[in-house]
Amino acid sequence: MVLLSLRPRAFRARNPGRDAETDEARLGTISNAISMALNDARRERDGLGQRMNLYYAQAATMLDNSAEYGKRDRIDEAAIGSAENSAARARQRVAQLDSQILRLEEVLAQVGSSFSSKAEPGEGVA
Repeated sequence: MVLLSLRPRAFRARNPGRDAETDEARLGTISNAISMALNDARRERDGLGQRMNLYYAQAATMLDNSAEYGKRDRIDEAAIGSAENSAARARQRVAQLDSQILRLEEVLAQVGSSFSSKAEPGEGVA
């Protein structure tokens, strides 16, 4: 049989230093995840930018090497159109990635500012 103590126990708060370490570890995990996503988006944008330049170069080369507009083969015209379409889609995706990178940088800055705005020891003891 369990005996219950009728005497009230004193409330013990955790050490504020330990709370700060826990908070810092938690925010560090979030910061690392955002940094990884940011690096992935930058790599995708950079690789896509290189391919976009390649598509534009292909289209320009095909334009230079083919006959005038009204005299081009359908095959040449289709290849030029395909390269231009690929470049246009790549440009749209690069714009999306630029926007995403900007938002991720803002979120990372907010998480970083949370590190510097820690509560002073003794404040908000629960």
